[in-house]
Amino acid sequence: MRKIAILAACGVALVTGNVFPQLRQGDIEAFREEQLQRLEQFRSAKQREIAEFRDSLNEAYARFLEEKWESFNLYREERGFRPMPKPPVYDPSLPQPGDEPPTVVVDVPPVPAADTVPMPDFKPVNPEPKATVTAEFFGTQVRLQQVEKTHIGRLVGVSESNVADFWGKLSKLPVETIASDLQRTGSALRLNDYGLFLLARELAATYIPGASENERVVFSAFMLNQVGLSAKIGRSGGDLYVLLAARQELSNTSYFTFRGSNADPGRRYYVINLRHSRLTEIQTCAAQYGDGGTPLDFAVTATPQLAYAAGSEQLQFGGTGYVVGYNRNLVNYFSTYPCVDFGIYGTAPVDSRMIGDLRRQLSPHIAGKPQDEAVNHLLHFVQNAFRYKTDQDQYGYEKWNFAEETLVSAYCDCDDRAIFFAQLVRNLLGLETVLVNYPGIHLAAAVRFTDGSLTGGTYVTVDGSRFYICDPTYINADAGMAMPGVGDTVEIVEL
Repeated sequence: MRKIAILAACGVALVTGNVFPQLRQGDIEAFREEQLQRLEQFRSAKQREIAEFRDSLNEAYARFLEEKWESFNLYREERGFRPMPKPPVYDPSLPQPGDEPPTVVVDVPPVPAADTVPMPDFKPVNPEPKATVTAEFFGTQVRLQQVEKTHIGRLVGVSESNVADFWGKLSKLPVETIASDLQRTGSALRLNDYGLFLLARELAATYIPGASENERVVFSAFMLNQVGLSAKIGRSGGDLYVLLAARQELSNTSYFTFRGSNADPGRRYYVINLRHSRLTEIQTCAAQYGDGGTPLDFAVTATPQLAYAAGSEQLQFGGTGYVVGYNRNLVNYFSTYPCVDFGIYGTAPVDSRMIGDLRRQLSPHIAGKPQDEAVNHLLHFVQNAFRYKTDQDQYGYEKWNFAEETLVSAYCDCDDRAIFFAQLVRNLLGLETVLVNYPGIHLAAAVRFTDGSLTGGTYVTVDGSRFYICDPTYINADAGMAMPGVGDTVEIVEL
């Protein structure tokens, strides 16, 4: 008879007698080995199944690429601001805008805060590699799995047959391994979908030594398709371009709408034009890869984990010098960004060294002060510490900067200042801030004061609360003072 004794004092159950049959160590090891073999057989079968399906997709798409590509007219949603020869300076002797709030015509949905949005759920096929080679991504060494060298040949032209042939050559690479590396590395570096595209561009040089720009284009579009993201290849003249579908609308970036059938509402593809050449039309294959893939997410919800390349900038304000450090690699990464929603710039996590230096040097001037005095100090700092120049004069095209880019740029304009100021207020004072867009004219910011220190001035109403205009381009103006001549019709970008 089997007996079970309960030791109530310590809550331990003692089992006496042979409840389970005795197993020899050799039997346990044999059972374990058998299960591992079965698991490996299952894994290998699934990998073969996936590889065969992928091969069939790539083979079918190569045939589509060989057919004559269609031409699409390109469109651009031009969004910029009225050129301003130089920022106006507040003159108390001149008439100022009254206390009446501007007319809000559009309430742009807020961009989710960085700490509430999960990163893309990358699920690498393989663990951290043991045998590795290295590649560089914006100054950061990344480890890739060692693969058998495969000479795939080069892209010899940009005709349909040339691109189709090169696509077929890429299909002969160890695609599963490369796709796994792309996803694993992207997750480790905390990259969003756009960052994954940039990573694919850089990995091209690992598998195609000395890769040309056109080869990088085909390789990156190929790899994005392999991991389920929506990318196509475009051609204009002798140059190839990556075409990306995006979750957000991009401004000042050429696009066309691709429709798979008459009933298909279409998908907008943006031309990633790192050369900044002027394009009016693009040719591309009349089919999408597989089911078209998932549009890319351009939101920045985490700081890319790039190797730290120390840089510093010196700013002058009120007779005081400020030395602010930053990561050169991060600035170079952001410099590739197309114009995205203003809210993405205003909510992106800021380089910890940069915001730490600003907090350390600005805090003595704002600590313990009423909110209006603290905000005014930060506002006057941005108004006077940066030099003004329009994007057209500085870059030759419209460009919107992340806060790190504004710090290192020789000059900045109204949108850069508004974004930088909003990030200062959010990070140093913890006050709610919005961006105030006077469409086609100007960008400013507005702050919600909670201590009653500011009750008069120009404001906008957001969800029943007053946010007082703070204009970092209106030199020496205080919170509540709107720049004259910009009108009273605004869009609110919640952060």
